[in-house]
Amino acid sequence: LAKPVNEDETRNESALKYISLWGTQKINVNTAPRHVLEAAFTFGGDAPDIAQKIIDERKIKPFANNDDFKKRLVSYFSSISKCEPYITTQSDCFSIRVRATSGVARVCASAAVKKENSKVQKIGIIIE
Repeated sequence: LAKPVNEDETRNESALKYISLWGTQKINVNTAPRHVLEAAFTFGGDAPDIAQKIIDERKIKPFANNDDFKKRLVSYFSSISKCEPYITTQSDCFSIRVRATSGVARVCASAAVKKENSKVQKIGIIIE
């Protein structure tokens, strides 16, 4: 899964980075990268425009909740309504990705953690 499947001069991606370890089935619009936002809003249409607007807005101020999200992106209300079951503004699961290089040796690790109040629980670690 870590082997790149999409390679060219600007992209080198593998399926591993898209696998959800915890299966929440929702994306956090405050933290999701552009390609994830575009995928989430494909069903509503205007995905690239919505993704850019989300990124611009969250740089100013993170979305407080779904109502705040819909209010600030009111021009995309129809598209957002279609995708609403798949979006959130808060998460309790997070991924951490670390890459290290020493000379010619390289390693990359991804960890999934769940946070409840002040407790952090490790879900899993994948070393590429």
